[in-house]
Parts: sequence; C-alpha cells; structure tokens
Amino acid sequence: MKRHPTKPVINRMGPWQLALLLLMLVTFSFYSLPTFFGEQPALGVHASAPLSAQQLSLLEQAGATPLRVVTEPGRQILVFDSAAHQQQARRVLQQDGLDERQMTIEFHANAPDWLTRLGAAPIKLGLDLRGGSQLLIGVDTDFMIEAQTRNLMERLRDDLRSQRLFGTQVSRISSGVVSMTLPSTDAPGPWLDLLRPYTSGQPAPWHLERDGTQFRLVLTQEERNQLINNGVTQNLSILKKRIQELGITEASVQRQGQKGIRIELPGVHNPKQAKEVIGATASLAFYLARPDSSFTLADRAGRAVAMERKPVLGGDHIVDARAGNDELGKPQVSITLDRSGGARMSSFSRDHIGQPMATVFTEYQSENGGPLRASQEVINVATIQSALGNQFRITGLDSLDEARELAMLLRAGALTAPLQILEERSIGPTLGQQNIEAGFSALAFGMAGMMLFMLCWYRRFGWVAITALLANLLMQVGMLAVLPGAVLTLPGIAGLVLTVGMAVDTHVLIFERIRDRLREGGSLANAIDFGYRSAFSTIFDANITTLISAIVLYGIGSGPLQGFAITLILGLISSMITGIWGTRALINPLWGRTTAKAVRI
Repeated sequence: MKRHPTKPVINRMGPWQLALLLLMLVTFSFYSLPTFFGEQPALGVHASAPLSAQQLSLLEQAGATPLRVVTEPGRQILVFDSAAHQQQARRVLQQDGLDERQMTIEFHANAPDWLTRLGAAPIKLGLDLRGGSQLLIGVDTDFMIEAQTRNLMERLRDDLRSQRLFGTQVSRISSGVVSMTLPSTDAPGPWLDLLRPYTSGQPAPWHLERDGTQFRLVLTQEERNQLINNGVTQNLSILKKRIQELGITEASVQRQGQKGIRIELPGVHNPKQAKEVIGATASLAFYLARPDSSFTLADRAGRAVAMERKPVLGGDHIVDARAGNDELGKPQVSITLDRSGGARMSSFSRDHIGQPMATVFTEYQSENGGPLRASQEVINVATIQSALGNQFRITGLDSLDEARELAMLLRAGALTAPLQILEERSIGPTLGQQNIEAGFSALAFGMAGMMLFMLCWYRRFGWVAITALLANLLMQVGMLAVLPGAVLTLPGIAGLVLTVGMAVDTHVLIFERIRDRLREGGSLANAIDFGYRSAFSTIFDANITTLISAIVLYGIGSGPLQGFAITLILGLISSMITGIWGTRALINPLWGRTTAKAVRI
C-alpha cells in the first residue's frame, strides 16, 4: 500500500499559545482600566483625629466642599472637583490651625473600589503633566575638608611611630590646617622627608609652612576645590541610586551651583519618605571592642561600649546588603564586602578569634533646619567565632522595616558628605492639562487616521488590524501602570504615539506578503501562512534593533529620556505580540482554511 506524505497543518495556533495571548490581553487590559476612569484632585490630611464638623463647615462656607471623604488608617482624603477647590481647602484648614506638614496634595482615582482593592491604579504622571515635589539640597563640604584634616593627622601619627620619631606633637589648628611640632630644631631632615609625600606633586595637596620647631600643613585652594567638586559629584551619583531604590524612575537630579543639588520628584506630593532616604547619611563601621579603651559609644540600651578609636573596616567596602530574618525569626542584614574589604576582614578576624567586635551605625541628621549632627550607635557586639570572609551578617535591629531601610541605604552607598535640605516645595504642572490634552489628542487623531487607512486599503483584514491596534494601546497602558515607579511624561506620550504608528508597519508587511502570494495564484489559506512566515524575520529584526537602541537610551539617559525609552520598549513588545500573534489568532479561524484563490484583501 502506497503511503501519501502527510500534509503539514497550517494556520493553526497551539492551545497554550492562545491561552497565553488571552491571559496577557486580559491582564494588561484590566490594569489599564483605572487610567481611563481618570483621577480627581484630593487633599490628604494626616492627623490623629478626623476633621471636625466645624472644619467641614468652614470648607463649605469657603465654597470648597469635598465631593467625598475617604477614610484610611491614620488619615483622611478629601476629594474635590477641581484643583482650585483643592488649594482653597488647604488654605482654609491651614488658617484654622492645621499644620501644613499634615496636609499633602494628592490625586484620587475615580476607579471603582473593587478595582483598587485588586491592586489596579492609574498611570502616574510626571512633573510636566501632574507636578510633584522639589528639593534643594546643600552638601556639607566643610565636612569633607574636616575629614581630610583628620585623615592627615592619623597618617602623620602612624608615620611618626613607624619612623620612631618620638616626642613630636601633631595637632589641628583649624579645618584644613595641621600643625606638627618638633622636639628640637636640630637636624629636621627626617621630618622633612616624612612630610615630602604630602607636599610634593603637581599640584601639591598640602602647602608647607615653617616657624621654628613648628611645621604647618595647609590644604591648598586647588585641593579644596577638587574635594568639593568630587564630593558633590559623587553625592549626585549616590542620590540617583537612592531615588531608583525608591522606585521613582522619572526623577531629575541636577547640580545647582557649587554646593547644591536640585531634585524633582514627579507625582510625589508627600516627599516625607523621599526626604528621609535621600538626606540620610548612613554607614556602618566595625571596631574591635576593648574594655580598657577610653573611647566609648552607647548601644541601644544606653550602655557604654569601649572600643578602639580606629575602625577595622568602613562602610565604603560594602557592595551589597540584604534584609531578612535569622534562624530565630529576628531581623538581620546580610553584608557582602568587596575584594579588599573581604581580605582585610578575613585577616583581622583570623587574628582576633574569641574577641568581641562592635558594629557602629552612624547617621547625620538636622533638626529644624539647624546644623548637621552626627548620631552614632552600637547596634551589635558579637564575639568572633571564626575567620570571616567577604560575607557575614549583622543582627540587633529592632524590626524588619529598620533592616530593610538600613540595607537600602548601604546598597545605595554612603554619602561622602552629609546633606541638608535647604528648600522643599510642592510644584504644579507646567501647562499640565494642555500637555495632556494635546498629547492624547495627537494619539487619538493618529490612531483614527491609521484605522481609516487600514480599513480602506485592506478592507476585511483592516478590521483585524484595527482590533490589534486597540489591543496594543490597552496593553501599553496596562504595562505602564503595572511597571513599578514608572510615570508618564510628555516625551512618554510621544513614545506612545510613535510605537502605535510603528505597529502599523507590522500589519502592512504581513498583509502585503499575503497579497503577493495571492497574485502568484496561491489560495488564501496558503497566502496567510506564507505572509506570516516570510514577514516574521523582517519584523523581528527591525524591532530587535530598535529595542536595543531603546535599552541603551534608557541606560545612559535620565528623566524625560528614560520616560521616552520606557514607552518605546513597552510599545515594541506589545506591538509584536498583538501584530503577529494577536492578528493571527483572529485571522486563522476566519480565513485560515479558505482555499479560494481569487480573493481581494
């Protein structure tokens, strides 16, 4: 019996492909719904007691009656019909004695409660569309000069001991000026040789002055300027990392003047958490505990812990920190050191097995805008049981939240100098409503034009393309709403419009390949199979190259550039899903088995 070769099955998608496609469409469409419901201006009141009937009456008399009042743990949300009523209510409550710091400008979603309870929320808008918070931060550059002064004194004392030049006094005259007094004026050569590494070079960091038996080392102005510039630049980089840890991807962090940094936080009208994390100068240091030492610090119970003055290891060697729980369920932070830090800790712990080591947490804080003050606390004293490597853990923390915050600060890096928040204000959108209307009007007109073209040029296949374009838009909005910390700015809207337009290219390439096969005399079913197979590589290559460019743009850009890159990346992904698999899921059951040849599409 002669066997006939089995014909391959064409225009059929597997059940798992259809299920995955449907799951993605339903999920992202669901999360896009709150964005289409919109938001309304609101005023958050953070007070121990809810607003009184008298305060609500004052709002009514001022013409700022809230549409509704939403009660949450620890606060109330007053929802208004306009931003003017929102601001009026804020002024009225402030005049009535409510502290301005207890009120936050917010926007409340109009979506039904069941949507918000399931975790769906509208897309956050950026500064140019919604406004946000602005912080002006000053870098304490005097701290860096003082740290350089102390470092020089310690190095000089170590050098004097190693050279056995006893009887020499090293003291601080002022910030950036160190004095070294010789025991006699005879034969100062060894002392001059010792100072030469600090006073030589181009440019020399320290200037040497002599007055009899006293040598004075003065930090040069060039070195001061270099320290300030490096410190502000490094703090700028660290602040960007800390803001990324908060999940705010559209924040703008820029240098202002010689010692200032300006931070703009889009959509963040309550910058309390941001201030706490951004302004914190937190670091860990490890000390050898010695009962006979005169240097002591208090632990959390107020007990004095004696230790050596010089730390074994500083927080600058920490490369990673993770919060978690130990075997007893108590909070801990797992620390990972860099290579040199791990080697130093291993050598130290190997030589001091059985001795206690103290972990000291240092934080600089400012009270009521005053000068910055150092707060040091011993959070852990543990006996070294064995040689430690580049990974170990610290305990003694009060809660898991404290462990998470400490780990986040350590991951983001210790600031080179303490920061002080000089100015804090909530800023409104720049032509926000006009930008929103113009951006989405462009999107609507663009989509309408593309839909009309596809309908007229491809007829019945045009309806499939229109359905895919709408699904593509829902997926993009849903993915943008789900992405943690993402906000939509005007460049982001431009990226949205661009990717919707690029999605049409996918349909045109596929449909034109189908037409080419029909002109060659193939059946519609065969032409559909040929069209999708032959166009796939072209579509995939074009989208991958653009995707690589978008990823690079996101990596090297900041602020609005990253917003544009995010919408471009999400748009490329959703356009490939809806343009290739989405349209085929519709076309296959409708025309995938049609054997007719004289067909117009």
